[in-house]
Amino acid sequence: MRENIAAKAIDAGGKLTVKSALNPILWLCAIVSIPGLVAIQFINPVPVWLVVLVCGPVVTAMLGFLILLFLDRDKLQSEEYQIRKQTLEYMQQKGQALPFPVSDSELITPPELGKTLEDESK
Repeated sequence: MRENIAAKAIDAGGKLTVKSALNPILWLCAIVSIPGLVAIQFINPVPVWLVVLVCGPVVTAMLGFLILLFLDRDKLQSEEYQIRKQTLEYMQQKGQALPFPVSDSELITPPELGKTLEDESK
């Protein structure tokens, strides 16, 4: 039973792709806070360090969201959105006509971004 649950968790984690800047801290919330909340029910009296451990990732995620909301909203968007935006900005800088509507087949990747994506995939 435990091996089955562990295998499913590893499979789910292996398929995860980071969609925004908040995904890592949200995973930390799930990994730390949920088991901590379960443990708190069985511990009497509850130590202060455990409460801080359980609440820390949640507070960090909320602060991170608020900071990104006001300072850099694009980081809250998906990676695909960010790449498309960078591509359009690059095309505007080079004076190229913007292809609207932009579909996946029409999307042109800037040379610098293309090299970065190729390096990351290797």
